[in-house]
Amino acid sequence: MTTMGDRTVNISHRRAGGAALAAALTAVTATAAALAGPARADDGPVLHLSGAASVGLSLPPDDGGRLDWDLDTQGGTVHDLHVTVDLTGVAGFAASPDGNCSADLCAWDRGEADADGADGVLDLRAAPDAAPGSTGTAVVTATAADATISGYTVQVTVGGAESGGSVGLVVGGSPATVAGAVPGSTISAPLTIADNGSLASTATDWTFAVSPGLSFAQKFANCDYSTGTGPADDSAGRTVELATCHFTTPVAPGRRYALSTPLKLKVGRSALFEFLSYQAVSTSSDTPAPTTGASGTRLGLVADGSAPAGGRTHAEWVVNAANTADLAVTGATVTAAPGGTAALTATVTNHGPASVAPLTRDDRLSLLVDIPKGTTATTVPAGCGRWAGGGSGGEPVPGASQYLCALDQPFDSGHSEKVSFTVTVDADAPATTTGDVRPLLADGGLPAYDTDASDSTGRFTVDVSAPAATAVGTTARTGGSSAAGRTPAAPSSAAPTPPDGSGGGSSSGGPGSLASTGGKGSALLAWLGAAALAFGGAAFALSRVRRGRTAGA
Repeated sequence: MTTMGDRTVNISHRRAGGAALAAALTAVTATAAALAGPARADDGPVLHLSGAASVGLSLPPDDGGRLDWDLDTQGGTVHDLHVTVDLTGVAGFAASPDGNCSADLCAWDRGEADADGADGVLDLRAAPDAAPGSTGTAVVTATAADATISGYTVQVTVGGAESGGSVGLVVGGSPATVAGAVPGSTISAPLTIADNGSLASTATDWTFAVSPGLSFAQKFANCDYSTGTGPADDSAGRTVELATCHFTTPVAPGRRYALSTPLKLKVGRSALFEFLSYQAVSTSSDTPAPTTGASGTRLGLVADGSAPAGGRTHAEWVVNAANTADLAVTGATVTAAPGGTAALTATVTNHGPASVAPLTRDDRLSLLVDIPKGTTATTVPAGCGRWAGGGSGGEPVPGASQYLCALDQPFDSGHSEKVSFTVTVDADAPATTTGDVRPLLADGGLPAYDTDASDSTGRFTVDVSAPAATAVGTTARTGGSSAAGRTPAAPSSAAPTPPDGSGGGSSSGGPGSLASTGGKGSALLAWLGAAALAFGGAAFALSRVRRGRTAGA
C-alpha cells in the first residue's frame, strides 16, 4: 500500500493471472485507440502494457471480475511510472470498489519500476441491475519519465465466461407422472428453464426425446426434428423421436423462463408406458437457423419469475396410458412313450392395441411354464430360469417343475414369440399329464394391462401312449389353450409357486440365465444415451430413473 496525495492506493505486485484468457480483440473504437496510444518521452525505450483483452462480470455481482495489467521493462529501470484505467466506457453497468479509483478513473503512481517490471489488479463489479450481455471498453494507459509506453483496451462484458462463474441451467415444470392418458388425445407439457448459476446463457439448445407411443403434435420453425435408434439391449433397436429447439433469448442468472407455447404431445394408439425426456444446454454462440424445422411459428421463452433454489439438469416426464394389451398364449399336445422325449412349444402373441415396452419400469413381461407332472425338462431355452416365486427366475437348469422365461422387450402389438422345451417322459408318468403356460411379470405380478383372461393361459399336454419297452418316439399335435377339449384355467390372482418348493431361486445371471431387468428405468437410460449420440454432443447426462408405478395405470 502506498499514498498518492491524500488518497490511499492499493497496489498488487502479483503477476497477471488473467493473461492466458480470451484472445485479443481485433478492433477497438477510435476513442479507445487514441487513449491507449503511447505516451512519448523525449528519449528512452518504447515499452508496452499488456493484460487480458476481455473481462467477464458475474451476476449476481461478486469479486470474480478482475482487470490485470503488466509492464515489461525489458530488463531496465523506468522512473515516475504512472498507470491509469479509464472506466468511462463501462460506467453504465460496472464500477470498481478499489480505493485507487475516483469516479470512473483509476490510477497508480508506481515511482520506480526495476528489471522485474510492474503489474497491478483492478477489481470490477457489475451493477446489481446490469443486464446480461452489457458490454463496453476500458482503456489502460501509462506514462514514465524515461520511457514511451503503449496502452491497450479491455472488453468488459456482463455474463462473460472470463468471470470464472458458470451457467447453471435447470429444467422443470411438468409433473413426474401423468396417469390415464387416453390414446388419440393430446397432452400438454408446460416446461420451464431457469439459471441457477452466475452467468447468463446467451443462447440455449433444448432437446426433447419421446418414446414410440408419443409424438410431437406441433412443430416449430426454430426446432430440428429427427429420429434415433436405441441400442439392442432392452429397446430392440426401436426408434425414438427427437426435437432440438434453438433459443437466442438470454436466460439470466436467478431467473426462470417458460415455453411460449406448452409442448404438445400426441398419445398414440399403441401407447402404454411412455416418457418425455428433456434437457437444456447453454451454447457459446447463436445457433444457425435449422434446416429441418417447420415454417411459421417459432417456440420462444418468456419470463416466469425467479429461479428455484435447486433443480435438475435434465428431467423425465413419465406418461402412463389408459390402454390394454391382449396377450394370447397357445400350448401344444404331444404323444410320447415312457422313457421317450417330447418337444413342447408355447406361442405368445400380443393382439394389442398397446405395445408392452416397460421403458420406465422393472416389470418385464415373462412367461411362466409348468412342466407336466411325470415328465422332466431336459432342454431349457436360453432366458428361462427355474422359478421359485417372488422375483426373477434363476438358472436355466434341467429338472425344475416351473420356469420363468423372459419374453422379447419390447413386446409390440402384433408380435409373437415361441418358447420351446424338451422333456423326457418318466416311467411312472400318468396316461395324460398337463402343465399351464401363462404370462407373468418378472417380479411375480400379473400384467394388469391384459384384461382379457380368456386366451391368456395355454397348456402343455403329453399323452403317454405305451410302456417304455415298446416306445419308438413321439408324435406332436398342435394344441391351443383348450387342447384335448379342455377349457384353459384363468390365471390366479396371486403369483404361483411350485408345489414341491423345488429350485434354489438363484439369480446369478450366468450364461443362459434370465436376463436381468436392471433398475427401474434402465431402458430409459439407453434411449437417452442414443438421443445424445444422435445430436453429436447434445448433453444427455442422465441418471438412473427409479419409478414405482401401478401396472396398467
